[in-house]
Amino acid sequence: MQLLSRTLMQLLFLALVTLLGITSVCSVHGFQQFSFCEEELRHYRDETEQLFRHAYNHYVELAYPFDEVYPIKCRARTRNFEDPLDHPTNDVLGNFSATLIDSLTTLAVLGDVSAFRSAVRLVERDLQPDFSIDATVQVFETTIRILGGLLSAHLYATDPTKKVYLGSDYDGFLLQRAQRLADRLLPAYSTRTGIPLPRINLAHGLRHVPATLQQENNAAAMACPMLEFTMLSYLTHDDKYRNIARYAFDVVWSLKSKLDLLPMSFSPHDGTPFNKFTGTGASIDSFYEYALKGAILFDDEELWDTWEGSYYALRKHSRNDWFYANIDVDSGQVITPWIDSLSAFFPGLQVLAGDLEDAKMKHLMFLKLWNTYGALPERWEFQPQDLTGESPQELSCVPLPWYPLRPEFIESTYFLYRATKDVFYLKVAWTILEDLKALYKTPCGFAGLQNVVSGERQDRMETFVLSETLKYLYLIFDTHNELHSDSSNTVFSTEAHPLWLRASDLAAYKSCRGFNNSHNDTVPVLSGEDPKESFFVRLLGAFMLSAFPKAQKGLRLLPLNQLSAKNGGQLKPQSSARMCAISPSSSAAFLHSSMLSEFSRLFEIEHRYSETLLRPRRLFHRTQMELNPKFYETWSGWDQAKLHDGMCMCLAAPTTESYEMLFSEALSDLEAPDARSARQVPLGNGTVMHRIELAVLAGVRLRIEVLLPGALDIYGRKIEQSLFESISRENVLDKNMFDVSDTNAAEDQDSSATSMGPLYRATAVDGMMLPFDGVVHLLKLSALNSESVSGGLLGYNRENMLLIGGVPVINLLVDEA
Repeated sequence: MQLLSRTLMQLLFLALVTLLGITSVCSVHGFQQFSFCEEELRHYRDETEQLFRHAYNHYVELAYPFDEVYPIKCRARTRNFEDPLDHPTNDVLGNFSATLIDSLTTLAVLGDVSAFRSAVRLVERDLQPDFSIDATVQVFETTIRILGGLLSAHLYATDPTKKVYLGSDYDGFLLQRAQRLADRLLPAYSTRTGIPLPRINLAHGLRHVPATLQQENNAAAMACPMLEFTMLSYLTHDDKYRNIARYAFDVVWSLKSKLDLLPMSFSPHDGTPFNKFTGTGASIDSFYEYALKGAILFDDEELWDTWEGSYYALRKHSRNDWFYANIDVDSGQVITPWIDSLSAFFPGLQVLAGDLEDAKMKHLMFLKLWNTYGALPERWEFQPQDLTGESPQELSCVPLPWYPLRPEFIESTYFLYRATKDVFYLKVAWTILEDLKALYKTPCGFAGLQNVVSGERQDRMETFVLSETLKYLYLIFDTHNELHSDSSNTVFSTEAHPLWLRASDLAAYKSCRGFNNSHNDTVPVLSGEDPKESFFVRLLGAFMLSAFPKAQKGLRLLPLNQLSAKNGGQLKPQSSARMCAISPSSSAAFLHSSMLSEFSRLFEIEHRYSETLLRPRRLFHRTQMELNPKFYETWSGWDQAKLHDGMCMCLAAPTTESYEMLFSEALSDLEAPDARSARQVPLGNGTVMHRIELAVLAGVRLRIEVLLPGALDIYGRKIEQSLFESISRENVLDKNMFDVSDTNAAEDQDSSATSMGPLYRATAVDGMMLPFDGVVHLLKLSALNSESVSGGLLGYNRENMLLIGGVPVINLLVDEA
């Protein structure tokens, strides 16, 4: 007791000295680097703002009213007028001053009312009011960048609590422009399935879009206009935007496989999938994002259920220790050896969902990539290619080597810092800030990399650099930003535009909402249909009959069961995931970085992926951000490690082998859907559970560690030989193993049943990690059906441990045995 009190007093004294010292340094001598006091954070915030103004001002001076500025050539970048099939260029460049509109909310976040007002006036003066622009654009990109930017700017301009509130200087025209743009985009939804075509010509509709550009659309693009369109309905009280886009979102989710995994792309004409794999990156990312954020913003139970079901399926089938892999939607097996940079957003979404501990691990993978390349390559391979005769240094591990200054890694860093306040993430942000200044800043903006290995530059600055990348970086350092003291339901759109619903807006919507069909004369009719019955007329009929969006007969759309014949009888997880993980508290949390001082796997990634995590020669001098000497000495707690057992210690690499085991649905006597429901594993309070209960084995995914005497396990412990001497290998379900009346045979059997051989340990169940003392309970003996037992595949021993192929699983117990 006295020792505990003495230790506590030491900690309190150290805390007081540290805080007084930092305060003194900050107030008298400017600041001590990496103290991260208020003055230092303001300095980095101001540096980030200067970077934004450098790029924004050059755009306005050199390129406005065109869409982008060349950061190296220092002139306007426009769409390819000569080649309408150049969709990589033209999809996002619609001649609607894209950089200006996408930057409106960054000006608002900066709190610069003068610059915000000036930018809004430019939009009012120069942007074509009805968007009748002869430009074929991508519906998704135009929605998130332009429509979302207009909506968010309107919210800022009309909210008296915001610094950039415009009051009587603003007449609501941004919302009017947003509505007119949406009316131009809506005809893309006039398909038999109700899911949108990828592109539309703003002036001429669908007739001027080549059919070759309309054959495939990805899941994110088809589903995700839902958030902005629903927000538009709430603000205009016109429900057609919400109904149309929400129906498309629901149809997309209905196209999931029997494992509740959603393919990445489909035909918008009949819902046929173009591929059979999924993950968390490009083409699918925003689907998960808007399911969760839509549930928060609109208090929507059905969207929450979609998020809960989709995340459960990902966690079960796709989750690995350090990333979510791309997997086959029907089998759940990994099918590509790479991850892409857009999936770096997912840890931030996990933070929003409350799965904080897993978010930290997934974020660390992208941190190591940034350490390696000073960027995130578009794709990085985690498995080495079998290329004989080439040295590891020459092995290409980045099949798509460019980095266009995407924001996703910074976005996740922002959410993790806001949730943990761990200075570790401030150091990440500082590193990115320094890299932006040293590696990416150009005379007229910021240029990404065409090749992260060679360092070849890319003369382009996409609008998201100003809308997202610099906005999230600014917000990390601006700890007192008004967004951080707002208790509303504010969420960031996928383009980082803040969106929120005021009580007055919600009340007005509920009392005034209707269905405006005034734009049906602009909608082209699908071939073969009665021209007197346009899409919007059919849609209006369904709305008036209150048959939307649940019933499809009023729309004459393909029934959902025709789009996917495999999805009948699917059940959402029985247990709710509405629980937030609470990070283990530390007595030294306010003195040290938890990630530096207590996370024991901080350098495991370098060891595990040493064959492909290869630093380019041009960056050999680069120091790992977490090992900067001054930062590490200040925040790791290495000098006080003796006060905290295990502090500043990393686990040695395990010498055991692990593999995944997926039990077939045929392993259970119980039939679906009851079996599928019974085996659901709850998310629980975090990503680690000490006890998991299973009613059946059907469909369960186990991670098995093979234990051998003297080996080092994944928990950093040596496996003792005594463990093997005490565990029986006798399958008590096998009646024919020996005659119990034969005493000698029984003794021989007992001896052989405990003979040396490997043991198994379950370390994860359906993506849920087990701690060292974690136990899985199989609740029903009927889960071991007779066929599996008679074939020798399954059984259990005298200690009720499950036997798989005769090998005991030491922490998987069969109850009711």
